[in-house]
Amino acid sequence: MAYKAIDLHCDSVISLMEGKNLRQSVEGVHIDLPRLRTGKVGLQVFAVFIPPPNGGYEAYSGIGKPYLGGEKAFDFTGKRIDAIEAFIRSDDLLTQVETAVELKTCLAGDKTGIMIAIENGQAIEESLENLEKFRRRKIRLMTLVHSQHLSWVESCTGKDVFKSDNDQSPGLSNFGGKVVDAMNDLGIIPDVSHSSEKAFWDVIKRSKKPIIATHSCAYSLCGAARNLKDDQLKALGDSGGLVGVNFSSGFLSEPFRLANQHRTAGSKAAVNLSVSVPMSIIADHIDYMIKFAGEDCVGLGSDFDGIPAAPEGVTGSDFYPKLEDELKSRGYTDKQIEKIFNANFIRVLEAWD
Repeated sequence: MAYKAIDLHCDSVISLMEGKNLRQSVEGVHIDLPRLRTGKVGLQVFAVFIPPPNGGYEAYSGIGKPYLGGEKAFDFTGKRIDAIEAFIRSDDLLTQVETAVELKTCLAGDKTGIMIAIENGQAIEESLENLEKFRRRKIRLMTLVHSQHLSWVESCTGKDVFKSDNDQSPGLSNFGGKVVDAMNDLGIIPDVSHSSEKAFWDVIKRSKKPIIATHSCAYSLCGAARNLKDDQLKALGDSGGLVGVNFSSGFLSEPFRLANQHRTAGSKAAVNLSVSVPMSIIADHIDYMIKFAGEDCVGLGSDFDGIPAAPEGVTGSDFYPKLEDELKSRGYTDKQIEKIFNANFIRVLEAWD
């Protein structure tokens, strides 16, 4: 494998909160240190997922406690940042990465880098001061919203009508605009995976720096609400942004998505695996997204340990050499693979540093 991989999104903090020792091989997870090393992952972004209240995530808590049982989202997030930091400190083969300079150093060395992100702006509890506190804890990305609307930003899967108090920004309220402004000032990259189309356009217009959709696929290939339409992909490319392809079968394969329409986020319903999803479909989405966003604006965002099913042969972060082989078989040059695997994110991070 020629190039180390950067994975822009995983939910493996859940495994840490369940007490799993990810420094060794763990059955039933996508990411542990041996898999990261086998897959030559240079940087793994660990996202702290804050489940929406009443969103079907009652079982998600880490250590079996109901979510937000009197616990504030800010505190809930902080404990999971603590857990990721403890994991990093627990092994000399791991190092925390915050800046592009640190990332380049990490990629040139033998350690696996960990960057911490937040998934769901609910974490800040409508407080710019809390956002600043998270930045002081080296948070570099924040997924603005998850499966339900927040008061200040619209989700692509929210059930109620989102009512913005800003006529010019139907997907982002006045306060939401201030959040994006503050993220620009603080150096926290807005992640628009899970955002509605209206919110996507509001954020990309508002941000002075390139934004990211860390774990999304192409809507034209799979009609999940989470995926990006052609004009969105083009806008990311034109603005210097980045999209990381998601490895969830439900966002990659339209037949698989249709077979599992009854499942919603957080659902305990069994996954219908009757539809075969080949590993090569990930490269299909990369091909398609490059067509509209360009080869400088596509990366990897597996969503490992947060997806109910991955394509056949995608066992976890040890998968990346297979993806490199697939891209080479399609005629991708070493330079193009380097861009997809790491250089494109380095460019975006440098813009934010």
